[in-house]
Amino acid sequence: MKKFLSAAVVLAVAIVGCSNDPSAPSGSLPNVNNLIIDETASKGDSVVLVWDALDVEVDGYHIYYATTVPGDWGEPGVTADTTWTHIAISTGYYEIKASKGLDYSAGFSNRVNTRAAAAILERELRADSTTNGLVFYDDGTGWELGCADSAGFAQDIYIELANNMVYIYSGNHDPAQYPGGSDTKLCPRGCHGNVAPEAGSSEWVDSVQVTDFNWIFVQLDNDHYVEFYVDSVFTNGADLLSFEYQLIDYLRLFNVF
Repeated sequence: MKKFLSAAVVLAVAIVGCSNDPSAPSGSLPNVNNLIIDETASKGDSVVLVWDALDVEVDGYHIYYATTVPGDWGEPGVTADTTWTHIAISTGYYEIKASKGLDYSAGFSNRVNTRAAAAILERELRADSTTNGLVFYDDGTGWELGCADSAGFAQDIYIELANNMVYIYSGNHDPAQYPGGSDTKLCPRGCHGNVAPEAGSSEWVDSVQVTDFNWIFVQLDNDHYVEFYVDSVFTNGADLLSFEYQLIDYLRLFNVF
């Protein structure tokens, strides 16, 4: 029996006590415009926000953040500048209001987010077969099985047995037997939560043994990060149920559901 319970828990969103917008005062100040995520400056666990200054005097700009929408909104920061950096522990959504004394913006800014592209698309990865390799689409819309033995297939990961145990390997771990693979690294999510390890960390390895359902991070060779969910493990391979693909270069954050 497949272990869909964990995936169901991951996809469930408790909406009791959650809201679409933050709870914040409203006043007569103009709304903040053109809030964006500076994707060039954002990297690792740091999300850099930028917005337009109001043409009236203000004391500061209030940053609101939630991991989901509807969600539990918090206010992680206030700044007098028109840029602010959030050291995050997951992806999320951002909105802003300005204030002057007790007066606030009438409404919220536009909403932006760092959410990773995510999908449930089961793939059956099998050792010693034409479906022993897998590549992630660069636009985050999917993943594709293929034959890692073929030089024409540039796998990001592949699966193989070692001492009768199932391992997932980085794409170019064994170029002699599996040519064409990409220069990737792997790390079990473990206690990392929703933040993949830093680039260059010793926690990034070339192979991970899979024995049960688990999330695994992948550092791709195009400066993006992915995580995928191993749903079931068999004597000759594993079923991968879902994935998340972070679309912002160098950002190592993943979703909360």
